[in-house]
Amino acid sequence: MALKRYTKSIDSTIPIPALLYTDERFFSSQNGVGIYDGQQKSPSHQSGTVHVSSHRLFFMDNRHNSFALDLSYVVQTEYYAGLFTSSAKVTLHLASQTLPGAPEPEVWECHVCGNRNPPGTSPAASRVCTLCGVRRESSSTPSTPAPAASDAVACPACTYLNSSSNTTCEICTAELPVPLAPEISLIKLSFRKGGDKAFYSNLKSCLKTKAWGLTVDDPLPSGSGINGILQSVATSNQGQETNMKDALQDLEALMLKAKDMVRLAADLNERLTTSTAANQPEEATFIMSSLSQLGLQMDNAPVTLDMMQDEREWINQLAKELAGVLQTIMKDRGIIALDEVWGGWNRARGVALIPPATFLQVLPHLPVYTTPTIQTRQLHSGLTVLHTPPYSHAAFSARLVGFLSLNGPQTSAEIAQEEEITVGLAEGMIGAVEADGQVCRDDEASALNGRGNAVGVIRWWPWTEFDSYNYDGQE
Repeated sequence: MALKRYTKSIDSTIPIPALLYTDERFFSSQNGVGIYDGQQKSPSHQSGTVHVSSHRLFFMDNRHNSFALDLSYVVQTEYYAGLFTSSAKVTLHLASQTLPGAPEPEVWECHVCGNRNPPGTSPAASRVCTLCGVRRESSSTPSTPAPAASDAVACPACTYLNSSSNTTCEICTAELPVPLAPEISLIKLSFRKGGDKAFYSNLKSCLKTKAWGLTVDDPLPSGSGINGILQSVATSNQGQETNMKDALQDLEALMLKAKDMVRLAADLNERLTTSTAANQPEEATFIMSSLSQLGLQMDNAPVTLDMMQDEREWINQLAKELAGVLQTIMKDRGIIALDEVWGGWNRARGVALIPPATFLQVLPHLPVYTTPTIQTRQLHSGLTVLHTPPYSHAAFSARLVGFLSLNGPQTSAEIAQEEEITVGLAEGMIGAVEADGQVCRDDEASALNGRGNAVGVIRWWPWTEFDSYNYDGQE
């Protein structure tokens, strides 16, 4: 009997919400339903109410003949709409053999966090700790192995196991008994008061979801415990990664479109500038005004390699463009570090960035396009700078010696303040003058001022102060 093999008795006085697992969801119910056990009516189950949840099917009546059926047993369903006096029916085909019964979830203690997990969860959810999400130890979840299925037929005379396709024993040739036809396990729900279509739709949805089969590897979403925190972090990281990939793809597409727009603007600008202002039609004036409003005036557009015929012309145009940028950067400065120039130029170019190797190729061409000329210089410290003629080595040396002769010994900070440059640049340039022998340093070891020198402070003297001295060994 299918009802006896597959169902479990429940107390009809307990409300359905109290019978549900903590991870079980209630979907639908319908009254006026009778039950068929196989092809025969079940006399004690002819007028009750059926309820379907994500895990089970419940039948409740007032005569304490209530039961619950796990949806995991259902392998196929059929729907009959009814005809004349025959009511609509839903047939549930069950597994050919009863699945091993899962034990009722009892209180168990997690071996990782020590949390005592209470009963009330489904068999799948009871294998996971509700606090930390760690799988329950296999020793604490007993299971009954299912007996191995066999289609062999035992000989009544010699007990030899013969194939089910044989009619006589292969050993003693005795006649084998005819195997019994396998029992068809099914349950029918007869809807005598309607509501069959809505209920069957919810039942099919529950069977398709298979919520009872979710395991630790595919848990129900939860925002509590360590497992919930890890899931939240993983979901957040995945969302950020997806958004970043989408943003980069959009940026690449925008850059491609920007190149097309710049190329189109260059073509329009070239055509429009070839005609005189007096002969420009109204459409040409409108186009030039639109380009200006969109920021696509070719005077400000960055030079790219695809605009030029060869790389040599591209380098020359880049030098011309950099000369225009330096007019702004070095407006009130005579010397600047190379890294600052490279960063400022790339900020001005937007997305059309210039790599360091190309930047270094452009520097030798700067004097041709700059007035006054801007030269490249590498200091003894290894720092490379761009400077105007007043900050060349010869000009700075003469200016430094004159400043020290008039004002006496000075520190590097005082010289930097006088020249309106950074202390780092001042020390590098003073070091080059010292290497030529035009200035000398006064540190704490020498103490030329007679009072001793402050620790770590270096003062610079002009060499002319000591040029008239007679040293040991000189006549």
